[in-house]
Amino acid sequence: MRIKNYSLVFAIFVVIFVPCFVSASVPDGIGTQDAAFLKIDSATRPVAMGGAFVGLANDVNAVFWNPAGLTHTEKKELTTMYNSWIAGINTGSIAYSQPISKNATLALSMQGLWADIEERIEDTEKPEGTFGVYSYAAGLSGSYALIPKIFSLGGTAKFINQEFDIDSASGVAVDFGGLINLGGLGVGFALQNLKIQSSNDADLPMFTRVGASYYLTKDSVVAGEYSKLGVAEPSYHIGVEKWFKGVFALRVGYEISAGDNPSKGVSAGFGLKAYGTKPLEDVDFQLDYAYVPAPDWGSMGDTHRISMIIRF
Repeated sequence: MRIKNYSLVFAIFVVIFVPCFVSASVPDGIGTQDAAFLKIDSATRPVAMGGAFVGLANDVNAVFWNPAGLTHTEKKELTTMYNSWIAGINTGSIAYSQPISKNATLALSMQGLWADIEERIEDTEKPEGTFGVYSYAAGLSGSYALIPKIFSLGGTAKFINQEFDIDSASGVAVDFGGLINLGGLGVGFALQNLKIQSSNDADLPMFTRVGASYYLTKDSVVAGEYSKLGVAEPSYHIGVEKWFKGVFALRVGYEISAGDNPSKGVSAGFGLKAYGTKPLEDVDFQLDYAYVPAPDWGSMGDTHRISMIIRF
């Protein structure tokens, strides 16, 4: 029992102090430049909850928020997401997670951005054609419960590639996260896009996330999160999810950023769940939708995300 208590104290120390130390030690300029598509959230349910997910992270979407949460996926899970973003830009993702033992889970993921955005024009009035932006990150994730059902750690190694017209760049980065669950309370952290290697000298958008969640009932959860991009001012997120009879969920969230030019925004969405019948009685399907109105600091347009999760 004493060993377990020591382990829990260590877990709390890791979750609370490691992200604070890393965030405080980031030098100026780090985490704000290259691979900007990594700043765009690649999951629907977390977005509908205002981006407050690092302390919840209890489905396959954990690969994009906090890989430590993958130990909460008791079944195999497959998800795909599409986001009709701004100015003709599209983003999407796909991820698959599979428990490999009682306390360990592995996952594969890919997220990307694509758009034909400009026309090449010579000295004549006739354009040569459009050129595009195509970027993706492919990841391998793993999570292990050091204290079963209480404390888990996880990480992701990912290959990142970007193409802008005839220019391209690539690199390797890692994510790292931790998650504590004590009854209905969850506390988590994640460090994302820590650059390991790159074909250029640009930095990646490095995120520090710390947050918590609490289940008011088995069907209702509230979550909050603090996130920081490099040396930029932090943002704060809060979200709520309520399931009705296990088949329909409503979600709402709010995000506000600090600094000299603060911004704020609301988000909302829903989830629908269907359960398979013979011979698919062990399969369930979840459809998620998230709506984010245009930000108050510009006229970039509303965004819509839709995703599907299959558990089997």
